[in-house]
Amino acid sequence: MKKMFLIMLVLSMGFLTFSCTSTGYNTQKGAAIGTGLGALAGGIVGNAADQDVTNQKIEAAQRSKAAYAAPQGSESKNPPGEWIEVPGQWIGGKWVPAHKAWVPVNP
Repeated sequence: MKKMFLIMLVLSMGFLTFSCTSTGYNTQKGAAIGTGLGALAGGIVGNAADQDVTNQKIEAAQRSKAAYAAPQGSESKNPPGEWIEVPGQWIGGKWVPAHKAWVPVNP
């Protein structure tokens, strides 16, 4: 993302420099080109930022699902105890979704 920002900055500075070297039609043409490229660069950077946020949310959701996965397979392999359903709740300022937890029983 930083590399893309640097490239866009260099391109913008180049177009800004060329658009101000003369007056008349070339100035208007340079301003139009700069506006178009600025809008394009803004769209690219915004899309990259949105993708980054989306990917972070997906990774966080996958981590929370893995941390609270329900048991699979035969339960006879487990030590004495039982699986209970824990409702969703706020813990330490973060929402923990409903999940199953193993509660051991002393024999």
